[in-house]
Amino acid sequence: MKFLSFLIFFTLLGAGYIAYVFPQTSVVKQDFIINRGDTLASLPKKLSIEANPIFFKIYTRFVVKKFTLQAGTYSIGKDTTLELLFSQILKNPISKDITITLLPGWNIWDIDVYLTKNGIIQAGDFTTSAENISPEIKKTFPFLRKATTLEGFLVPDTYRISPEAGANNIIEMLLGAFNNRIYKEFNFASNTSLYETIIFASILEKEEKNSVNKPIVAGILQKRYREKWFIGADATVCYAYRLTMTDCTPAFIGEHIYDKTAYNTRNSLDLPPTPISNPSIDTISATINSESSPYYYYLHDNSGNIHYGKTLEDHNRNRVLFLGK
Repeated sequence: MKFLSFLIFFTLLGAGYIAYVFPQTSVVKQDFIINRGDTLASLPKKLSIEANPIFFKIYTRFVVKKFTLQAGTYSIGKDTTLELLFSQILKNPISKDITITLLPGWNIWDIDVYLTKNGIIQAGDFTTSAENISPEIKKTFPFLRKATTLEGFLVPDTYRISPEAGANNIIEMLLGAFNNRIYKEFNFASNTSLYETIIFASILEKEEKNSVNKPIVAGILQKRYREKWFIGADATVCYAYRLTMTDCTPAFIGEHIYDKTAYNTRNSLDLPPTPISNPSIDTISATINSESSPYYYYLHDNSGNIHYGKTLEDHNRNRVLFLGK
């Protein structure tokens, strides 16, 4: 009987805490975005709410009850409480738009995974549209005349979109950014020159992250190609297998480094048939303004530092010195 009394007492105490004290949990001033697919369970981490996850789950299930998150942008103008977050702020987004951020070096499969994970598209919608360029899109954006895929023309950046935007809407927005910020800003001699530049830039984006080094590496890649050498960029290996950045691991590259594909620049003197990623404006600029150097080789040590070599002997010496092989 005593145990039952204690049980009832603590149950009532817990219920009282969750109903009256827990709702006063502090939520700090901030702006935040709710994406399609976000759940109530994601709020503590998203908003840095210091709340016991069990109490939060009970609170949202039994006190807040059937609350539906709306995708959009929200603003907490001053520190508030959990109770006011649900009763006022989450019911009034300041904008229905949300933001997406596409990273330099992502390919169309990376973008598809990202947009799918955030509940914006169905899996495969983006890659399908990107690999099947409609006549209307080619007519609107003449720089796509030689393109068989939109890879390379999807400018990495942060964008505001409607939560209801589909793959085609997003693609038109990204191509518009390329048109305004790259095609109209840089002087390309021809569409052939443009496409070759974007292919080189897409490789450079994967091969070198330091903006200081990019013009030199771009010069090395272009010189090797111009002088009928294999470009030999490991980053091109994965593209034939339609892999995301996460799946394109050093182990995978090592296993497939000499596979004969159109994208393997270790066994073909040609450029890859398409770009292999979407390069940043900075990388495209570095490609256009590449620097001449006496080097034909480069490698990165385990800390990411680059080391150049003029000859194969120099390169092999660097491999021993900086990679131990």
